Amino acid sequence: MAALPIAQADVKEVPESELTMTKDLSFDIHKTLFTLRYRHYSPKSLDDDYSSRIFDGYLKVLDPNKIYFTKEDIDGFEKYRNKIDDFLIRRDAEVAFEIFKVFRKRLDDRTKAVRTLIESDFDFTINEKLNIDRDSFEWKTPKQIDDEWRKRIKNDTLQQTMAKTPITEIRENLLRRYDRQRDVIFQLKGEEVFEWFMNSYTTEHGPHTTYMSHVTAENFNISITLSLQGIGAALNTDEDYTVVNRIIKGGPAEKSGSIKAEDKIVAVGQENEEMINVIGWRLNDVVQMIRGDKGTKVRLDVLTGDSAPGSPPERIELVRDIIQLEDQAAKLSYLDVPEGQGSSKYGVISIPSFYSNVRQARRGNGKLVATTRDVKKLIKEAQDNGVEGLALDLRGNGGGLLHEAISLTGLFIDQGPVVQIVGSRPNQRAVEKDLDSSIAYDGPLVVLIDRYSASASEIFAGAMQDYGRALIVGERSFGKGTVQSPEQLREGGRKSTIKYTNAQFFRISGSSTQHKGVIPDLKLNSGREDDEFGERSYDNALPWTETQAANYRAGSLPIGLVSSLSSKHQNRSNVSPAFEYLRKSSDRIFQNKEIKSISLNLEVRQAERDNREQAALSDLNTYRKSLGLEPVTSDTRKDNPLPDEDEHWNKVFHQEAAEILHDYNKHQSALVTKLTNS
Repeated sequence: MAALPIAQADVKEVPESELTMTKDLSFDIHKTLFTLRYRHYSPKSLDDDYSSRIFDGYLKVLDPNKIYFTKEDIDGFEKYRNKIDDFLIRRDAEVAFEIFKVFRKRLDDRTKAVRTLIESDFDFTINEKLNIDRDSFEWKTPKQIDDEWRKRIKNDTLQQTMAKTPITEIRENLLRRYDRQRDVIFQLKGEEVFEWFMNSYTTEHGPHTTYMSHVTAENFNISITLSLQGIGAALNTDEDYTVVNRIIKGGPAEKSGSIKAEDKIVAVGQENEEMINVIGWRLNDVVQMIRGDKGTKVRLDVLTGDSAPGSPPERIELVRDIIQLEDQAAKLSYLDVPEGQGSSKYGVISIPSFYSNVRQARRGNGKLVATTRDVKKLIKEAQDNGVEGLALDLRGNGGGLLHEAISLTGLFIDQGPVVQIVGSRPNQRAVEKDLDSSIAYDGPLVVLIDRYSASASEIFAGAMQDYGRALIVGERSFGKGTVQSPEQLREGGRKSTIKYTNAQFFRISGSSTQHKGVIPDLKLNSGREDDEFGERSYDNALPWTETQAANYRAGSLPIGLVSSLSSKHQNRSNVSPAFEYLRKSSDRIFQNKEIKSISLNLEVRQAERDNREQAALSDLNTYRKSLGLEPVTSDTRKDNPLPDEDEHWNKVFHQEAAEILHDYNKHQSALVTKLTNS
């Protein structure tokens, strides 16, 4: 994989004269405004209030930590706050370039000042703290910014000191980091700056409405055709960090078990090349560095999802690969639940995504794989092996093909509607149905979901819940209930695109999956629910709403079943070492989120880190003891994974699903006996 321009010594800066409006960009403004006004599912008026939000959003994109622009700069920009709507209507975004040029100058000046700070001999015995509570950040005077940067560089130095990095290497690392961050900004072309500004406008329509320059549009097209070669992780941006949003089944990340959802990637390096810090980088640039040819290696410095602020990262190495549909295919496993002298067998079908390669297979390009087709075969296999119940595992399933979610629903119901799609135009409503009256499985059924189950997963789980066909178990799903459509804005070689929300999914009950997600019938006792996760965590996400119900025969689970199963799960999980460990891990994550400042005193910081690490190790070793395993230390932990490594926790959840199914059967048997005796 060729190195990015940002990693090269010969930096080609974009002259200020090229940072200006062009005819193409003016046309893009016109076409974007037209599209969002007449085709977006929830159009918004472009007025002074909207202008003010664009203004604040653009400044947040450029300087989220408020450490480059001075308060005087912001006061000078205030004259534009309520005029951006007028500029856009006139197809003009020159204001974006004017503000960006000031930002470039401030960043350039700050980078020069930082070089002096990096060479400083810091006193780590002083009791002072660095504020990391972004909600409390305010625009500052130059003197206040100087002090803020002193603390930031001191913290950068302290972090690497804690990792036992020599001071000469620390200084070299930091010099490269901040020089490269400057280079990234100075290499931005006019259309890239314009893209940042336009997305300050489009995201006010919702988090999934985005303007894409031709480079971003090309990357988008690559990702949706599944031809991406990389590590198998869906990434997004959270403040300054590139965050793992979802691990893709069958990819290098999932197979390695060394990187998980919610981990933060802070540095990237090619094989045998230096690590490049990517904190504060654009997502596209980070993705470009991680992407590469099959068989090549990429190194990542990662902060785990439960790392406290200020913790040093861990380094991992992954071999890039192409993620095949076969790797994401549904899989069947069996679990036994002891009962008296015998046991009962249950099946779990894991469904990582809703997939199909029908078109490719028809052209002779590979073996036919499709979710519904594969699951139907696995159901028959499970029935032939005498299972007494089935669980479908949709945890981590981020969606996929809608028609596969609809046809999969049809395996468990007679026939009828599955999902409603409501468009932006009046009376634009479609009710998607399963028309096949055959049923592949009519026995006890559990559907496992978690916070990463999204889109098509939520449609399937919602339909199963509305029909009363399955017990939904787990945690509240992601809440992605909208439909997006990409539209090319202009012709020619450099094609920009607008991706906008043009419809919304509704369950057949009339309830939306948007924002709220699917609420499980039985919530697993594995940790606290994060109210700031999923669709509900996004700025400007469409709210939950309702529409009319479809014409279907609503079903419900037997009276008293859910409360009985929930009570039994609660009793079981309260004494389960696995669930106790999960709850403690969840508590640590929430405690870390409450940290608003970090100490710049080395002794204090090390003690805090050691205490957190010892607490985490104590919890882990308590769990390991319950499994008959020897305790581990921070040094031996990596080389002594839990049994079955990345499959360990899948087996924990699958075993609990089997226990719930077993309780389900016993509840139903008791009910039948009671009715017979009466």
